[in-house]
Amino acid sequence: MRRNRLASQFAWLSAGRLVGALLQAATMLLLARDAGPHNFGLFSAVFGAAVVFQTAFDAGIATMVVKERATDPASPYIGSSLHLTDRLALAILIASALPLAFLGLFVDHLYLLMLPLSVWAASERHSDTWLSVTMADGEARINTQTLLIKRTLVLLIYLGAVFVGVDAILAFSAAMAGTAFVALVVVRKIVSSRVSFDLPRLGAREILTISWPFWLNSLGTQARNLDAVVVSIVAGPLHAGFYAATSRATGPLRILSTSLAAVLLPASTTAKRREIRRLLRLVAIVGVVSATIFSSLILIVPAAVNLLLGAEYVGAVLPLQIALVGLPFAAMSSLLGSILQGMNRQFFVAKTAVATTLLCLLFVGAGGAFAGATGAAIALSISFLIQATILGCCANLWLLRTRGKRSKEKYIQIQGKRIKN
Repeated sequence: MRRNRLASQFAWLSAGRLVGALLQAATMLLLARDAGPHNFGLFSAVFGAAVVFQTAFDAGIATMVVKERATDPASPYIGSSLHLTDRLALAILIASALPLAFLGLFVDHLYLLMLPLSVWAASERHSDTWLSVTMADGEARINTQTLLIKRTLVLLIYLGAVFVGVDAILAFSAAMAGTAFVALVVVRKIVSSRVSFDLPRLGAREILTISWPFWLNSLGTQARNLDAVVVSIVAGPLHAGFYAATSRATGPLRILSTSLAAVLLPASTTAKRREIRRLLRLVAIVGVVSATIFSSLILIVPAAVNLLLGAEYVGAVLPLQIALVGLPFAAMSSLLGSILQGMNRQFFVAKTAVATTLLCLLFVGAGGAFAGATGAAIALSISFLIQATILGCCANLWLLRTRGKRSKEKYIQIQGKRIKN
């Protein structure tokens, strides 16, 4: 039953994220066409900054709630953490709205059209944190349905608004903000019936003491998005464009592994040694299967790049092929990180994420300086290999230690029986 539930969770989450990614990609393509390259460039920078704000003010609470809920559904940390997200959401709203208002008034009025994105950033992160309760309860179906409804409504609202003459940037920003806020109201109503808020309220310091390793891991992971900036500095905009096309094109290929990682965290929280071994065996299987799939994709990269991006992106072919070699290690890193977090190794996972991200940026800078986008892609793949190796060694050491402990306990029991006899 446990194995079937894990498979069901993974199926719901991965399918939802895949369809959601396609819906968002379609909306983004329409926005890029309607807004033009200059305006879309400004929007992309603001949108990326909003994602960074979300991660910076997340405090790792979403992942911590999943673990606490899976361990003890009546934990007082759950209700207190959800209340804390109210203040964090307000901080996201203010931190993102003030710069947009300033830029809109004194630099370019286009930024004023993006002001609704501050509402989206706060509401989206807020609802995602509350939905971590349903994720821990094994109700990934709710998370998937919420995501698909939001993405579908954004696309439909955007099309309708542009059709009646609304500016494309304002239409997209307002659609994102409106759907995210309505979803937040619905999600709070659903989750409020599942969580007891009558327990003694814990302070922010007590919550952050537990959640900060998860927050540090998220920040370390998100910091990898600075790799394209590093390549631009050391190798120039042309190679940065090739590398950015490579890193962004491989993002959707990680949806299945990140979805499975989200499911494995609550599954590993209460797992025994034998179940942990099965989960680690699953990681190895995923590594082999993904390596087989990505190896076959390497063969079609030249034709795919020419068809989708055009002949001017021929310099991205080899970097993309190299990045595909590193993706199986990236997938294994995500899975191993979630399992180790469930095994109370969140400090180790966070330190590993930060250290390997710093190594990644250093390697990407050195590789980009010597061999452009190709060297940067090699560095990126090496960083994934290092991270997977470190996390895999930690998990296997835990298995060896627990095996030795069990053998010792069994030996003591046998000797005790002999003495009694």
